[in-house]
Amino acid sequence: MRSRSARLAVTASAVALLGTLAAAAPAVAAPADNAPPAAPSSAQQAAAWEFVAFYPNKTQCQNGGAYYLRHGYSEYICQLDPMRGWALFVQ
Repeated sequence: MRSRSARLAVTASAVALLGTLAAAAPAVAAPADNAPPAAPSSAQQAAAWEFVAFYPNKTQCQNGGAYYLRHGYSEYICQLDPMRGWALFVQ
């Protein structure tokens, strides 16, 4: 009987925690019907870029980007991630 009450207490606390998290989530407003179409967000623009790899320095990242340009991609970006190094994205 003791394990059943312990399971019940854990379940109740989990439900309470999920309810608290759900209540704290921000609400998203629906767009008005007559609103002009929004410009593409940075997330949508970033979705067109394909991540390739992380490189330890910028020169290696640029060399990797040049490789992808030679093989049919139109452009590349090298962005510094302080924790992982230089990230190469191609499009």
